[in-house]
Amino acid sequence: MININLLPKHLQRVHEPAHWKLIAVLFPLAVLIGLGAMQFTISQREKSMNREIVNLEIKNQKLQESIREQRRLQAESQRFRNLLSIRDQVRNNQISWTAQISNLLETLPAQGSLDRPLIDFDSLNMQSVDPPRADSERYEGQVINAEINVSGQVKDTQALANFIEALESSEKFGVDFQSTTRNAEAEIYSYSLTVGSLSGGSEE
Repeated sequence: MININLLPKHLQRVHEPAHWKLIAVLFPLAVLIGLGAMQFTISQREKSMNREIVNLEIKNQKLQESIREQRRLQAESQRFRNLLSIRDQVRNNQISWTAQISNLLETLPAQGSLDRPLIDFDSLNMQSVDPPRADSERYEGQVINAEINVSGQVKDTQALANFIEALESSEKFGVDFQSTTRNAEAEIYSYSLTVGSLSGGSEE
């Protein structure tokens, strides 16, 4: 039997090849697979970068610990060298710190009838000046062979003034006043000054 399509050409059904239908199905699928693979690759790369960041942070932390330990060892080494320097000074009898401190204490104001001293020391740091030197702007230009940094508390400014005057009048010391501040709650003053041991001063 013969079928004859008498419809106009523009109304006739067009039969497309089967491979175009296959392409129409496979192309979107290929795009989805490609996007999925790209997303997976990006995700893996992100995870790898995150792991690398964590590793770098761990390395940085260990490095900081090593740096802190190195600084601690350097500080200990410097402290040890300072102790050796003091030991050598004592051995060479360059400075008699016991005599220096004893002479310094003799300049303190008398306590009187108060329950606490008029002036006390919170900190006392000593260092030699080698070779001895003079500074025209400090200690009235006299030569010193040691300096003592003193800080502490004083009952009132008059007691501090008496202490400084005693140091200035001494043949053994010069004084370089640093600062004083008032603690209103405790009704006392904090002070800081540097005492120079005069090279020509006698040591007892």
